[in-house]
Amino acid sequence: MGQVNLNEKQKQAVEFNNGDLLIIAGAGTGKTSVITERIIYIVNKGWAKPSEILALTFTEKAAQEMQTRIDERMEYGYDEPYISTFHSFCDHILREEGYNIGLDGSYSLLSTAQAYIFLRRHLYDMPFKTLLPKGNPTKFLNDFLKHVSRLQDEDVSPEEYIKYVKSLPKSTDAQQEEFTRMNELAEGYKKYAELKIAESKVDFGDLILLAIKLFREKPNILEKYRNKFKYILVDEFQDTNYTQNVLVNILKGDGQAPFLTVVGDDDQAIYKFRGAAISNILQFKEKYPKAHEIVLTENYRSKQEILDSAHTLIRHNDPNRLEVTEKIDKSLIARGVFDDDKDSVKLIVSQHETMEAERVAEEIMKLTGYGELVKLREDSGSQTFDEKGQSTFLDSQTPGKDAKYKFSDIAILVRANANADVFVQEFRNKGIRYKLGGSRGLYFREEIKNLIAFLRVLTDFTDEVSMYKLLTMGIWNFSPREYMELIQLARMEKLTLLELLEAEWKIKVGEENYSEDDFKEIDSKILDKILSPQAIAGVGTLLMLLDTSIKKVKEGRSLVEILYDFVMNSRYLNEFLEHDTPESIFAISNINKFFELVKNYEKDNPESNIYEYVDYLNYSIQIGESPLVDSVDMDELNAVNIMTVHSAKGLEFPVVFLVNLVSERFPTRARGDALPIPDELIKETGIENLDEKEANIQEERRLFYVGATRAKEKLYLTAANYYGDAKRKKKPSIFLHEILDRNVDEDFKEKVQVNDFTDDIIHLTSIEGSDQSILPSKDIFNMVKRFSYSQLNVYESCPRKYEYAYVLRIPTKGNASTAFGTTVHNTLKDFYTLLKRSKESLGGMVKAPTKEDMLALYKKNWVRIGYESKKQEEIRKAEGRKIMERYFDNVFSMEENPIRLEESFSVHFADVVFGGKIDRIDLIKSDKGIQEVYIVDYKTGSEKSEGDIKKDLQLPLYALVAEEKFGLKVVGAKYVFVETGNSVEVNVSQDRREEAKEKLIDSLESIKKGNFKATPGFVCRFCDFNSICEYADL
Repeated sequence: MGQVNLNEKQKQAVEFNNGDLLIIAGAGTGKTSVITERIIYIVNKGWAKPSEILALTFTEKAAQEMQTRIDERMEYGYDEPYISTFHSFCDHILREEGYNIGLDGSYSLLSTAQAYIFLRRHLYDMPFKTLLPKGNPTKFLNDFLKHVSRLQDEDVSPEEYIKYVKSLPKSTDAQQEEFTRMNELAEGYKKYAELKIAESKVDFGDLILLAIKLFREKPNILEKYRNKFKYILVDEFQDTNYTQNVLVNILKGDGQAPFLTVVGDDDQAIYKFRGAAISNILQFKEKYPKAHEIVLTENYRSKQEILDSAHTLIRHNDPNRLEVTEKIDKSLIARGVFDDDKDSVKLIVSQHETMEAERVAEEIMKLTGYGELVKLREDSGSQTFDEKGQSTFLDSQTPGKDAKYKFSDIAILVRANANADVFVQEFRNKGIRYKLGGSRGLYFREEIKNLIAFLRVLTDFTDEVSMYKLLTMGIWNFSPREYMELIQLARMEKLTLLELLEAEWKIKVGEENYSEDDFKEIDSKILDKILSPQAIAGVGTLLMLLDTSIKKVKEGRSLVEILYDFVMNSRYLNEFLEHDTPESIFAISNINKFFELVKNYEKDNPESNIYEYVDYLNYSIQIGESPLVDSVDMDELNAVNIMTVHSAKGLEFPVVFLVNLVSERFPTRARGDALPIPDELIKETGIENLDEKEANIQEERRLFYVGATRAKEKLYLTAANYYGDAKRKKKPSIFLHEILDRNVDEDFKEKVQVNDFTDDIIHLTSIEGSDQSILPSKDIFNMVKRFSYSQLNVYESCPRKYEYAYVLRIPTKGNASTAFGTTVHNTLKDFYTLLKRSKESLGGMVKAPTKEDMLALYKKNWVRIGYESKKQEEIRKAEGRKIMERYFDNVFSMEENPIRLEESFSVHFADVVFGGKIDRIDLIKSDKGIQEVYIVDYKTGSEKSEGDIKKDLQLPLYALVAEEKFGLKVVGAKYVFVETGNSVEVNVSQDRREEAKEKLIDSLESIKKGNFKATPGFVCRFCDFNSICEYADL
């Protein structure tokens, strides 16, 4: 790499040597080149040795890129500058100097997943009493770790937190309750820190805090590092958090040296959710008033029309921008050479999100030279699809001469991962190759999910979800329909799927010495009926591999060896090797990376085993921590890039589609922390007179600006009037008005044009199938014979989850919440049965039930399965006993008059039997032979919000059934939240009942049609099927 040509402003920034420097570098202005050139210039001028230069970045990738650029320009064997991320820099210092503050320099650095596992292992050592949930603690522990991370970001020590909590008022009940909650959090923060110290553990937040502590308490060490570095450079300064800024300021000190250079752009500050403080760059000149300021505005990426539109947008953040506060001009000037194309920014509005995706796909086909094939494809009548459901139509076509772009020149930028699904389905249907970028890492690649399923089955043969994933791998020639038949047979026999297969093959996996013929020969009339010969052969091979693998597990063989034998002997790797395509090469690269990670795990944890490793994997996946795939490998694929706007930061594409530009999607609503830290402990100086809502809008506007400035030649802005099943029309994003500098309401007026109608029909006949069931619709119709409210609830939350649970009937493990709910329901049923008998008896022959009766029934009905440990079960059981005591004291009344308990019902809706159980029906009075009743439904777990209760249709449906089926007159209904003792009235009016009935029938019709479109979101992390669902948002 030769000498870089610099413009005048860049040259000034590189050559400046008279104090501190603020470089305000707009999008595409060559920021990275300026930093690397400045380092090289400082060295060449002899102002400092390379080892006297410290450059801090935010990612290892950015640090490596900077180091590579410098290596290419410097002489071989030169003394390297210290280029590092903030965390790596602090890690280096602490390992060298940490003993000065009592830190073991050989500490283990905890990743987020490892911190979670560490905290979970010490869960019952933590001082959590009221905060700890009764069921699965995963979400709470995640929230607590985020809480700790935010405290670390704000340079708050455990001692400072506890001191703050002690100052809180405790006069009223509400104040006392808040004090108890905050005290548990503060003491928990302290205990977590103590546990880490005791076991020589450090998490990422600790690294910076401990380095600051070291410098504050040991001035001699601080002086050593101040003298060591003559120049400090900080990249992406707008993304620093409070503690990172404190660290930089401490290193800089009050003297002239070391010279500090920060580079950033306040308009691209988009990481507030990670703790970034935009005030750091906005207030830099207040901290360093003598700092020189250079503004880079010559853009080498985008067309002028795109730059002007983006600038028009971002100015709506005034006056909270450097352009205003520093009285500078940040208008970007295009210096690239482009073809004359005035239509660089284009708005496309469709009626529905599916049509939006279709129009985007067709526009891409035109841009890539396949425009003439759109109609040909529709007229072709039939299509072929590969094993992943991707149309192969375009694979056999040659792009026309008008092709201006490759697929890889194009990016679809979404606000959230879940919003990409409709585009993925449309691209698959049209045969447009795509690649998913962004935060979904290695563990979420299909080729890796299969290997994880294999490891899970080895450690738990009852894991039916992973068994399903394993069986439906293409190498076994096993169809989902065949799986469904097998699982039904297993249920009839009351066996797990593996137990059934063992019985039919007359083997016991991992227990005896079998020959290869034992797995090939099978005499089973049942399986001959259910499975094809190819599937029987495939299952036999799978059983043989499981047999040999479990024996290796027992022998203590390495994970790598077990995985390698499976991959080779199953011919799994051959599936990719036989297809010499970029996708297959990419998959092989990912498998290789997974093997390297497993090797490193075994190297770092020599005493570990497969069970601990699978636990580690499960926790990593659960909290969304997954190694990134190699983007270099992805770059080689000629496929459309689909990624979030956050993931696109630092990238550029000739063509960008910013999609789903409507209110509630972009901008999205602010998501507060589940456990926010008190305002009094937030040390970042925020922007004055800016409320939380406006702060979120400004952050979203900066994100929109980043998305728009990724485009080099064409920027498409797309939206639709309707999304999902919503009947209410969406409002256009406020940012559309701003970036186009006009009112776009007219563009969103509903105009049903001929081509729109045609597009919609085409979608319904061809694309909808991509969201359909894994099974043919006739099989679904036969499966949906009975339906319950629980099933309706699941379908409404996620149709794909419903398919896995109730169509394919993939078994799932029990959990603590379900077990406790069953215990409580059975206890209350038995207790109220005693009450009912006492009221029906003559002359008090049967006594009314007592508190002791309730507690005895609770003990009798206790369900043990589902708890993760004996200790968790014991704690939950003791808590439950107190809940039952409170229920008797505060909720139960002898005036209650139950006449039906756990009343089962079955009624016909459409062609389906709707069934369920009503927890309790109380008699209010009898009037002329008609019983007026009140319906009671028990709920365990957290209370529902008022909004959720208003939308809830369970009790209106039950009221409908009680009147039509039982001939009762329902005068009211309520939920009783057993754990808190609170009751909430529910509207079960005639209108609500009809609404519930219509909703039920609509859902049933949708199910019969096989509409099982996934609705990914945060809840995917807690779904039983996230390991097999390709749409899971993890």
